[in-house]
Amino acid sequence: MNASAKGRTRARLEGLAILLVACGYLWEGHNVPDLFQMPGVPGPTTFPYILGIIFALTGLWLLVSPADLFARRQPAVEERAAKPPAPAASLGARLAAQWHFYAMWIAILGYLALMPSVGFPVATFVLLAVFTFLLGEKRWWFVGSLALVVTVVIHLGFGKGLNVRLPLGVLESLLK
Repeated sequence: MNASAKGRTRARLEGLAILLVACGYLWEGHNVPDLFQMPGVPGPTTFPYILGIIFALTGLWLLVSPADLFARRQPAVEERAAKPPAPAASLGARLAAQWHFYAMWIAILGYLALMPSVGFPVATFVLLAVFTFLLGEKRWWFVGSLALVVTVVIHLGFGKGLNVRLPLGVLESLLK
């Protein structure tokens, strides 16, 4: 299997995983009770529906996008002939080489699992800080500041602007 086919297969598997997570998230959003729903105001299901739809569209895009989007430049025949074939990497070597990818998935799944109990502000702050670090930012003050500002803006937008009750979790006694 060439590198292009491997990249395409991986993209389809990622798309399927994202689509399944999105379907689960949309299902859970559908099960949120409308206890505080007011006419004409978005309710508590707004955030899960928006996030679930975005994830679902992303997963579908990865599943059906054309193969040439993921094609890498193939080296010339002379370049390939000059290099000896690389030995097959062990599972441990492959995991070590792509640890950022797996760490991001662990962070997303942890966020989805812990957000209801820990609360939206804390879980979102940690998720954004972890993502920013994994994407290469090493300045701790920038990582923390960016995560804090984005969390506050999202919380104010949904909590105050859209009147969506986000779970406060451990911060409930401080923010009420």
